[in-house]
Amino acid sequence: MSVSKKLPKVSIGLPVYNGGLFLRGALDSLLQQSFSDFELIISDNASTDDTEIICREYAKKEGRIRYIRQAENQGAMANF
Repeated sequence: MSVSKKLPKVSIGLPVYNGGLFLRGALDSLLQQSFSDFELIISDNASTDDTEIICREYAKKEGRIRYIRQAENQGAMANF
């Protein structure tokens, strides 16, 4: 299997549940780092606040973000 896209040097996992209040600040901080060769994988544990909306908004405008939404709450450990 050939890889057509260069893989990032670092993968950052961000598990989140109802983090809408602080999520924009966390995402902005991560995306503004001087080191930019990374992917950000957000795992949303079926949030009930505006977390999904925020994550989809950021993923749409930033190609380094991959957003995964769990269909139901998996618990903290499983969401990692």
